[in-house]
Amino acid sequence: MANTLEETKKPNRRTFLKGAASAAGGIAFAKWALTNADVAAQQGQAYVIVSDVIRGSGGAPQGPGCTETSVFKKGEQLVWRAVVYDAKTGVLLDTPKDVTDHALKMSVKPEGLDAITMNFDQHPGANRNPKPEDVIYYWTGPFIIPPNVNAGKFKYTITVEGKEGKGTLDVLGNKAVDTFPIALDIS
Repeated sequence: MANTLEETKKPNRRTFLKGAASAAGGIAFAKWALTNADVAAQQGQAYVIVSDVIRGSGGAPQGPGCTETSVFKKGEQLVWRAVVYDAKTGVLLDTPKDVTDHALKMSVKPEGLDAITMNFDQHPGANRNPKPEDVIYYWTGPFIIPPNVNAGKFKYTITVEGKEGKGTLDVLGNKAVDTFPIALDIS
């Protein structure tokens, strides 16, 4: 996994961000990550959030779980996944020690709904007995789309808070941030 924002220019295929990098090309992905860093710096944010969305296996899935997508049906589970960088140093904060040392907490707030606390954990899970070199850590926030959510574009905000301040990724709510590839469509 890229340990700094600068290294996102060379996507590591082991990371969950590989789909985004290969779908749009490493240059477009690096531009997206750096755009978020630029916005965070302009707004005085302490952290930069890089996120993607997958279909979960809960609810009434309309396709295979753990698949990166931006189109969902009501009743499906979507899962936000995110990593956090220190905005001042550009260093990836991706270990349990980093989360503890910086007192990080993350949540995602779908427009018009309650915030969802995101969890920081290893992937694949310990119950699958992965080799240590195959383990990565990131944040996840699962959500089953309720029937009362309006069809169309789905706005949400991911927020991380810690000792140094906070960082926000505002998808479809902030025109300054490129939303590739995470503008969601609910049908």
